[in-house]
Amino acid sequence: MPDLITITNEWNEQPWFSTGGTRAKKYIQSPDGNFYYFKRSQYKPATENKPGKDFTYEFWNEIIAFELGTMLGFDVLRYDIAIDGDIMGCISQSMINSEEEELIEGVKYLQAFSPNYDPNKKEHQTWYTFDLIKNSLDVSKLSPHIENIIRLILFDALIGNGDRHQENWAIIAKQTPIYKILEEIEQDVSFKKLANWKKWVVKTSKHFFKSTHSSFKKRNQPVPKSHYDIINRFAPIYDSGSSLGRELTDERVIQYINSEVELVRYIDKGLSEIHWEGKKLSHFELVKKIMDTNYREVVVKLVSQIKDGFDEGVLAEMIETIDNSVPEGYIRYKIPVNRKHLIFKIITLRFQKLMKLVNEGV
Repeated sequence: MPDLITITNEWNEQPWFSTGGTRAKKYIQSPDGNFYYFKRSQYKPATENKPGKDFTYEFWNEIIAFELGTMLGFDVLRYDIAIDGDIMGCISQSMINSEEEELIEGVKYLQAFSPNYDPNKKEHQTWYTFDLIKNSLDVSKLSPHIENIIRLILFDALIGNGDRHQENWAIIAKQTPIYKILEEIEQDVSFKKLANWKKWVVKTSKHFFKSTHSSFKKRNQPVPKSHYDIINRFAPIYDSGSSLGRELTDERVIQYINSEVELVRYIDKGLSEIHWEGKKLSHFELVKKIMDTNYREVVVKLVSQIKDGFDEGVLAEMIETIDNSVPEGYIRYKIPVNRKHLIFKIITLRFQKLMKLVNEGV
């Protein structure tokens, strides 16, 4: 269950790193020196043609997504509850150690492969396809991470996230001293199976890189780049708030609770942000398209993992108790019972649709 964190005057906002937009987000440092992102739910002000919208409970979707993802074995960024004055939102610790790691958003890889791609241009939105992502990872020698992209697509299918744009997934690049990599090789069980001369090469290389690395440090000189290697890992799943019916009014919530037919129709209308051959498809149509490629076995394997971890009883209890720690003065932020029931129904119906799709396609 999520922790409750209170942001006090002892927390320091980092204005140089803050982001704007209708969904308030700020980058802050806690008293213990760690960095966090605090986000409140999105608010859309009224215009001449449309009334304003306040997605009061949107931040809970990040927290529910973390709890659900953890239950199913996904690597999802942890989100907790946070209070900032009279505002309640969600908070997550920075995914990286900025001194030695860099968060590289997906758009950087897409543009490295296709320099003319500009996601800010409306006519380029259809360029954002599964194939573009795959080709971009291939060119950047990150091909194995296509499985993480598929895992991301499956998770979005479960929660109905329609905003997995090119900045909502990333690779974490870590600059690691070569001698540390060689030390890890020595600790690997398979290292014992190497021929003696190969072991000697590894140990000699480790000694060389470690001693010279230390020598540069002692002389207070920068260690040459040749003494480092870049280790890439897929970032935890983050920014999943645009899901689980967050835009639905209280009236719509009741309507969909009372009519599963209408709820299924609503679910089927949900589209994935990742296109297929220039077109937006529903989450399930996109999964089906991927199953028709060489990645069928990947999909089947990942869906099997989801099935093994899914437990309706655990899910129901998690949603029911997710906001138990909300203080009395912030009761307006608690999720209404009807909305909790709908969130449960959305997840279970989406789970059933995903299972049926894969089972029929095997």
